[in-house]
Amino acid sequence: MKKFILSAFLPLLYFLYSLFSPLTAPIVYAAATQATAGGYACILGDETFFYSARDEKRGLFLLPQTYYVKLLEISPDFCKIEYLYDDTYTQKLVGYARTSELTFVDYVPKRPYLYQLFDVRYTIDGTVSEDSSFLNQITITCAYYGDYRIGSETYCYVLRDDSFGYIPKPTDLIYEQNTEYAEWLALQTPSEDVDPKEDGEENTSSPAQTAILVALCLLVPVLAALILRPSKRQPYDQEE
Repeated sequence: MKKFILSAFLPLLYFLYSLFSPLTAPIVYAAATQATAGGYACILGDETFFYSARDEKRGLFLLPQTYYVKLLEISPDFCKIEYLYDDTYTQKLVGYARTSELTFVDYVPKRPYLYQLFDVRYTIDGTVSEDSSFLNQITITCAYYGDYRIGSETYCYVLRDDSFGYIPKPTDLIYEQNTEYAEWLALQTPSEDVDPKEDGEENTSSPAQTAILVALCLLVPVLAALILRPSKRQPYDQEE
C-alpha cells in the first residue's frame, strides 16, 4: 500500500512543481547576447586594461569606463579589440582585452568611443631675449586614451601629434559618462509600476492556481503520515 501511495504521490508533486515553478522562478535578463566578431562590448569595470599583446604584462592603459570596444576576434581568455578611429587628433588602436572583463552587447552604440582632447602647455626655460618674437611656451593638443596608474600617481596614455606616450594626468581632466548601456538595460527590465494586465500580459497566477497550492499544503502532511505510519500487521512467528 505504501508503495502505491508513494508511486502516486511523487508524480503529483512533480506535476504541481512544474505548474507553479513559473510563479517562483526568478526572471533573469541577459545583459548581452553571444559575442560575435564585428560586435561591441561595453567596459563596466574600472580596471579593464587595453593590452598590446595577449599578455597581462603588456597593459598600455585602462579603458574608459562606460565606453565600448569593437570585437575583432573572440577567445576564452583574450579578445582582439579595436579602440577609437583615425582622425585629425586620434588614431585607431588594435589590441587585446580580457574576455571576462567585457560585457558583450547586441546593439551598435551611437557613441562607442570616448573622444577627449585637452591641451598641454610646455614652458621653455632659459629664454635669452624679452623680444615677443621669441616663443617661451608651446601648447600641444593631446588625445586622451585612458589612465595608467603607478603607485599613487596617475598618468594618461595620449596621442601627441604622431606619438603615443604618457603624461601626468591633469587634475581637471574629467570625461562624460556614456549612458547608452544603462539606458538599454533599463528597457530590458519591466517597470514595477506597470500592471501586467494593462501591458497586454496575463497575470502569472490565478485563483484556481492559488486554491490548488493551498490544497497541496494541506495534502502533503496527510500523505506523508500515511507513508510513514508503521504497519499494524503482526509479524509471523518463525517455525522452529
